Amino acid sequence: MSELIFPFVSAAIGIPALAAAAAAVGSDRRSRIAGLAGSSGAALCALETLREVHAAGGARLSEPWALGLFTADPLNATFLLLYSLLTMGILILAPRRDTSAKISAATLLVLAATLAAYGADNLLVLAAAWILSALPFILGPFTGTWRPRAGLGLSCVAILGALGVIAGAARDAGAVNPFSLAELQGHNFGGSAAFALLIIAIVCRKGIFPAHAWIEDAAEAGPVLPMCLFINGHLGAFLLARVVIPGFPLSAQGAFPILSDLALFTAIYAAVRAVAESRARRILALLVLSQSACILAGLESATQEGITGALVHCIVVAVATTGLFSVLRLMEVRFGRLFTSDHYLGLAEYTPRLAVFFVVCGLALVGLPGTLGFCSQDLLIHGTLLSHPQIGLLLPLATAMNAVSLFRLFSKLFLGTHRTGIHGISDAIPRERWVLSAIAIFIVAAGVMPSAVLALRRNAAQALNAPSPAHSASIARSR
Repeated sequence: MSELIFPFVSAAIGIPALAAAAAAVGSDRRSRIAGLAGSSGAALCALETLREVHAAGGARLSEPWALGLFTADPLNATFLLLYSLLTMGILILAPRRDTSAKISAATLLVLAATLAAYGADNLLVLAAAWILSALPFILGPFTGTWRPRAGLGLSCVAILGALGVIAGAARDAGAVNPFSLAELQGHNFGGSAAFALLIIAIVCRKGIFPAHAWIEDAAEAGPVLPMCLFINGHLGAFLLARVVIPGFPLSAQGAFPILSDLALFTAIYAAVRAVAESRARRILALLVLSQSACILAGLESATQEGITGALVHCIVVAVATTGLFSVLRLMEVRFGRLFTSDHYLGLAEYTPRLAVFFVVCGLALVGLPGTLGFCSQDLLIHGTLLSHPQIGLLLPLATAMNAVSLFRLFSKLFLGTHRTGIHGISDAIPRERWVLSAIAIFIVAAGVMPSAVLALRRNAAQALNAPSPAHSASIARSR
């Protein structure tokens, strides 16, 4: 039975939602203050949620007044805190031109909607949050080219279709609460049709091949920091872990080997594309895509090591790529241009601190020993090789190619003979150093002492990998 706690999850969602409304009607000068108030409030509530979950020994906690809409458990408690902190960090270091009232309000809306999806204990709430978080990229103000709108729009249509199919099947089966995630667990409501629609939603949202192109377009055409924050929500992986794995064990058992192979193919495909790409934003977008595909492959491996590695790697990818995109954006603002890797620019002469932060985040992303990325990559590789002995070799190959792309991009941006005619360029200012230093310290400290992070993710992985009572009963009936 779920234990009851004070509604910290609801507060974590409501505070940034109120701050988004305040930022939307306020001035550009005060938008950063509203953003920091909303994200810091959400982070404090998420921290208390994580503490309550830890104190309860990993039990599933519900909120007494929220009518079963929100919950907290080992799977979502870490995501709630991490995403709130990432949003707060981006709002602190973002250049002034990236913190207008419209952009800050939309960023806080994405934060509130993503936290609602994490905390949802009801399929209606999760679907609504999924759609709401994508609206700024479909309708504005982050709207870019047509492919991001098409990809995210299709994912929203797919999850709505799955919602209808599941609800109809659950009612036909006599389910008391057809939208409760606990009620849906292990029953395969909607069968193959609902499962297929959920997978389409995940594929489109995560950019898995063949729906990968929108990630690159969004990174190049739109505001890069909100795009990075949106992608690092990893809601596609979360939907897989929260709904698909526990809710459709029979469908997943047959389809996951094929889907995992597709994810591994996407990882190597994006890695190859990154090696051939010259535009800095697209290179980083392809690296995020490749690493995100590795996360899906780990979740679909159906092994304890693979699922634990995927959940830890979600943290690594979110933190490290936030650092990489932040450094790139700060460099673009300072030098007034979008960068390519065609020439050695020698910019470390002017921004040595930013160069160091970039290389630390990049090395963590590709699994340098001594960083948290090494732990997650090790678990992912072991898990995928256990479940896919042949094609699992693509994962370390993709990681090696991503390391080549990152080193090439770092070399072209920061190494070489410094350019002449550049004056008055400052290195990282204090508020930028605070955030980037916190990212670097976390990556290294968690890599040197990973036990706390691994323990949190291991509990969630055990819950995902354990068969539900309904699943066990269905297997028994089939026998």
